[in-house]
Amino acid sequence: MRIRAMALAGLVVLLAGATFAQQMPSTPVSQEFPHVLATVNLRPGQSASITVPDAYFAMGAPGSMTIYIPTNAFQDPVTFQVLASTNKRWDGMVNSKDMVVANFAYRVLDTKTGKLVEAFKNPVEYTVSDSMIDSNSVYWAVKPGNPPKLINANAKSKIQGNVLSHATPVAAVGWIITTPKADLAGSMSGSSSSSKSGM
Repeated sequence: MRIRAMALAGLVVLLAGATFAQQMPSTPVSQEFPHVLATVNLRPGQSASITVPDAYFAMGAPGSMTIYIPTNAFQDPVTFQVLASTNKRWDGMVNSKDMVVANFAYRVLDTKTGKLVEAFKNPVEYTVSDSMIDSNSVYWAVKPGNPPKLINANAKSKIQGNVLSHATPVAAVGWIITTPKADLAGSMSGSSSSSKSGM
């Protein structure tokens, strides 16, 4: 799987298929979102902007997504991963009138202590841009479990046109975005080549 990723401040970004210096442990979140889209190694005081475009389509998600990690998000050096599942994985858990158009999660390891980081000192900003996002899109937290639980977390989402952004303060859950199917009739017929929700 080919992934392009861009990072700021001289950070090291590893792509899917790379050999990682430190084994990342399996977590309840990574079991639900098993695909690693990008990995970045951060030192305290560094910021990063990670953009994952066309490989994100392969997860059945729209357009491109960008994750901005602020300088004061972590007090120790970390390995930060962007994870994804497939949109089809979540279709059966949402209202039949809605469609899952994006999904993602994080896995963060404190490389000093070897422990997983579940909360950030300052939120990490997630932005997704695509014609399948509109003012009726809803941002959900996915709490791992059997079955996983969806929690409406849309109150703090910002939607401008086809761009949705949300500040995410934790890595202990994943997230999905839904849009009413009625809103997608036009965009789905016009972008069948880039929308692979059936994968």
